Amino acid sequence: MSEHLTQASYPGEIDIKGDRAPVTYKIKAMKEDDGAIHVALSLTAPRDWLLKHGFRHEAVLRRTKGEPVPVHFEETLTVADNIAVTLRAEEFVCKSMDELARTFPELGSKAN
Repeated sequence: MSEHLTQASYPGEIDIKGDRAPVTYKIKAMKEDDGAIHVALSLTAPRDWLLKHGFRHEAVLRRTKGEPVPVHFEETLTVADNIAVTLRAEEFVCKSMDELARTFPELGSKAN
């Protein structure tokens, strides 16, 4: 059975070909029975802003702490999509709490 470690929101920027806007992204970390820590990262952004800046499928999340992370929309974004859309990063798998802290320094003591 999975153990919930943390879920929190942080400020960052979405970057589409150099055009940036502030966003809030969410991190959710779960520890699995085998000891691996699975981390989901997502953000919600306005569809019209994304389309105006040329977004179709992928952008970059620039975090205040930590490395930039590619985020994507499941399909090609169009005006027919919801006014706010969720972009997700590929799931991260960390082998230890130390690796989690290195990969997601914004978690600080929240993951302990």
